[in-house]
Amino acid sequence: MATLALRTGKEIMHNAGWVLDENEEACYIDIVDESDTKSNYDDPNRVYSQWNTLPDLVLEQIFTYLKPRERYYASLVCKQWKRAFYLPTVWDNFLVDDCTLTRQKYNYYSGWQYCLDHMRTQNCLARIGRHLRGLEFRPEISFNNIYQFMTLLTWSINRGLEPNAPQDMKGMGSRIRSLVYIFPCNMAHANDPEGIKLFGTGGQLLKGLKDLLSKLTNLRTLKLVDFVLERYEAKHLLDEVLDACCTKMRVLNLVNVTSLHCPIMHVGLFLNLQELTISPQNIDDDVLMLLADTKLKHLYLLQNCYTTSYLAIAHCSVKAWRMVKRDNPRLKVHLRLESLNDGEVVFQPEAPVYSITYRAPKTMIHPDTVIKMVDHYKNTLAIYSFELLPKFSSPKSFHNRIDSLMLLMCRQCYNLHTLVIREKVSTSTVLLIARTAKNLRRLHVRRFATIIRCDWPRHPEWSDEFHIWLRRSCRSYEAVEREVSQILGYKWHFLSDQEFKAVTVDVKSEW
Repeated sequence: MATLALRTGKEIMHNAGWVLDENEEACYIDIVDESDTKSNYDDPNRVYSQWNTLPDLVLEQIFTYLKPRERYYASLVCKQWKRAFYLPTVWDNFLVDDCTLTRQKYNYYSGWQYCLDHMRTQNCLARIGRHLRGLEFRPEISFNNIYQFMTLLTWSINRGLEPNAPQDMKGMGSRIRSLVYIFPCNMAHANDPEGIKLFGTGGQLLKGLKDLLSKLTNLRTLKLVDFVLERYEAKHLLDEVLDACCTKMRVLNLVNVTSLHCPIMHVGLFLNLQELTISPQNIDDDVLMLLADTKLKHLYLLQNCYTTSYLAIAHCSVKAWRMVKRDNPRLKVHLRLESLNDGEVVFQPEAPVYSITYRAPKTMIHPDTVIKMVDHYKNTLAIYSFELLPKFSSPKSFHNRIDSLMLLMCRQCYNLHTLVIREKVSTSTVLLIARTAKNLRRLHVRRFATIIRCDWPRHPEWSDEFHIWLRRSCRSYEAVEREVSQILGYKWHFLSDQEFKAVTVDVKSEW
């Protein structure tokens, strides 16, 4: 549908042109072939389409797939589609990158470059600025374009607040509920995908962002990722946001505000905050004390490839976590690692950890890590997941594999309901996990990494009947799938590598 809308709009542009009228002034008219008019419009048997009668919900969905330029083309199709151009959901998110609202300009030193077209930007904001509900900044190299766009938007918002403001400026930015800014802090060469050279933002670019944030008084979601600021800048990053949205902020995402330890105290002053995502180097005991007095429900401690090594990050004290659990018993903590290199999450002793997820293809499961995790979170852990295919070889020997570690976790963590295994295990281990984890609802195991074998020594508590069942059921993938399906209560199967790569555990859907 989106493709048809774009094609229909562009056909109108192609079948039109500029001509001179009787006063020798240029005017834009449709160019219609007389033969087409006679053969099509005068044909009594012609069947007209009903695209103009699509419901608003369908039109909104179509327009969300189109870029701003394509939305404009589609709005030329008919009055109904022109009205759909201004529907609220269409402008839920406005992406600003290096080429948004730009024109090419020749620079004697750098050649052709994309520069922000101020006239186009001002006209665009005048038409859709009142309808924007979300902004997303994703610069790559042209930071000046982003800065100029933010400056122009801030000026437009200020202009719309004046008593004698133009009609198209009134209400500018008043509906913006979310702002996302992902800074490209890695300046390594493109041919070196694993090389990392961090350069943070700051200066005028940071000032322009803070000026804009001070004008967005209805923000509900704010995500600032990989800013890598100096400490003196990070401590005042949220001054304007706190002043404008102290009681309205619901979702706050601050990843790698700094590379070194620097607690961001402001996060504990948003009274109605529901979700907070922050890097572990930006919290400490004092921040936790502030969060304990808020309505926070979910705390995500996220480490990505630009986060300092887990060995250099100190965890919060046991005393602080105990006070948090006492004052805010509904809080759930989520530990997550996203990295292309080997790493580990920063464990927080006695924190109410609900999920531990890895999106790191080089990270293996180690015995000391699992034992520490079970010791700290056996009463709260519900999700344990490894995403993506591994980039290492799993050992084949039973004593070197993770079979016993997975079964230990299933026995001790009685609230575990989601388990994703990507390393080598045996078919007998899969059966034992399904039988042992009483609350298990979702189990994802790679078929390619599963060995058809019963290599568990017989446990003294196993009956003869159970031991015979285990040895018989683990002889084929089909038998294991049949038994696990019966235990879990739905049709279960091993995942191919292609299916496993698509596995992503949505923590929010598990609440």
